[in-house]
Amino acid sequence: MFSRQILRHRPQLTTVTRVSLTTPRAMPRFSSTDTQKQPFSTGTAVLSFTVGLGSAALLYWFTSRTPAATTKSVGSEGIPDLNKLSLSDQIVCGPAPTSEDVTRQLNEHAFSLSGGNLVTRYDGAQLGSNSPCEDTFVHGRFSNPFNPKEEEWSAWGVFDGHCGWQLSNILTKQLIPYVRRSLGTAKPDPQSIEQAIKSAFTTFDDALVKSAVATIESDLPFAEKARRLEAAYAGSCALLTLFDPQSRNLTVASTGDCRAVLGQKSADGTWATTELSTDCTGATPSEIARIRAQFPDEPDVVKGGRVWGMMPSRTFGDGMWKWPSSLKEKLRNHYNGLSMPSAVRYSGYKDGPYLTAEPLVTTTQISESAPSFMILATDGLWDMMSSAEAVSLVGRWVEWQAQGSGKKPVKPQTSDFGPTILGRVSACRYEEHKTTLQDDNAAVHLVRNGLGGADDEMVRGALTFQYPNSRDIRDDVTVQVVFFNPSKGK
Repeated sequence: MFSRQILRHRPQLTTVTRVSLTTPRAMPRFSSTDTQKQPFSTGTAVLSFTVGLGSAALLYWFTSRTPAATTKSVGSEGIPDLNKLSLSDQIVCGPAPTSEDVTRQLNEHAFSLSGGNLVTRYDGAQLGSNSPCEDTFVHGRFSNPFNPKEEEWSAWGVFDGHCGWQLSNILTKQLIPYVRRSLGTAKPDPQSIEQAIKSAFTTFDDALVKSAVATIESDLPFAEKARRLEAAYAGSCALLTLFDPQSRNLTVASTGDCRAVLGQKSADGTWATTELSTDCTGATPSEIARIRAQFPDEPDVVKGGRVWGMMPSRTFGDGMWKWPSSLKEKLRNHYNGLSMPSAVRYSGYKDGPYLTAEPLVTTTQISESAPSFMILATDGLWDMMSSAEAVSLVGRWVEWQAQGSGKKPVKPQTSDFGPTILGRVSACRYEEHKTTLQDDNAAVHLVRNGLGGADDEMVRGALTFQYPNSRDIRDDVTVQVVFFNPSKGK
């Protein structure tokens, strides 16, 4: 997300699900991680001094016979020869990306996988703007929570981190296990499933945020405390979708401004657009009403589309918007806690919690009679195009792919799109007259057209700017496109 919009500073993405293939492979399974404690103790000053002397002698004896473990001796021949640097007075910058470089960069984290009977395939892609990228994603299958002998469920998720990448990375490994545990006690009906997912989201967030006091009061080493607190300082939006092939129910849970959209082919051949999630931000009327009703004595709690400076109104983490003032002060003084939200800028700020991880959840049955697909993406895509534009782009891509191996790239008749402008006047944005069809991955197709499509100069220019300059014209973008079969076996 744009830091200037939501006070997101510093930047990732390093997830176990990121792949770099374009051919189908076996479906990944989900996993989780945990941490281990390390005990720490001290001795008396005299004993420490005595042991120190002995240790120093032992260290001298050991290092005189073995090379240092952290230093590699390379000899004088390893010293760089600075005479090889040009003495020219001309400033030389690296080359701008070529069209081929653009295609390679757009496909760097792209994948396309076969999904089984009811999911013909799904494509994914990611393009970072932050360094490291703060978006992450997850996809795969897990056992039917109500009957392990039945066909497995599928899951796809995208996570948009802010104030760091740490939490979005954790979500790829630990949110699915929380959801599976919660589904294990649910009934096999949509309402019960939705409630179980809500419970999993809030339980996960409580375990992360509400453990801060126990963490700082524990006897853990400082570094271990800092590692745990840092994840709660960061925040993340989340969009998780679950598909049950038996009922054909697609359940979508959203916190923040990632979005899921359904495209379905109508009788007249056009593609109808249905938004499966609602953007949860300080600019959404229903969210504004909810928050103001919760804090009636704080008239400035939502202002300018932000909740005390934060654009998303539902997030994981973001402890500084959820902890009481006394705890935040201690964390800022002793554990390098974030200074946001600023007490000077937001003088009416009290204790909150102002943000929640409880998601908005919807259930939609995928049609048995009409082709359909789902697009789920972080807000980096939706900054560049509307839901209807994205559905139209994928619909055209489907028809182009139907031409088979003989298909040719489709570009506008003209290549004269006028001057290229990127900055305050114009950021990256999809324009219909620049639409191009040239990528075999539907997610890459969306990203390319969002950056400028057939306007090669615009796309190359957008990818020339690197972090932090790139953040003013494009956000991290993560997209998955899932294609559903009208009926099983077709």
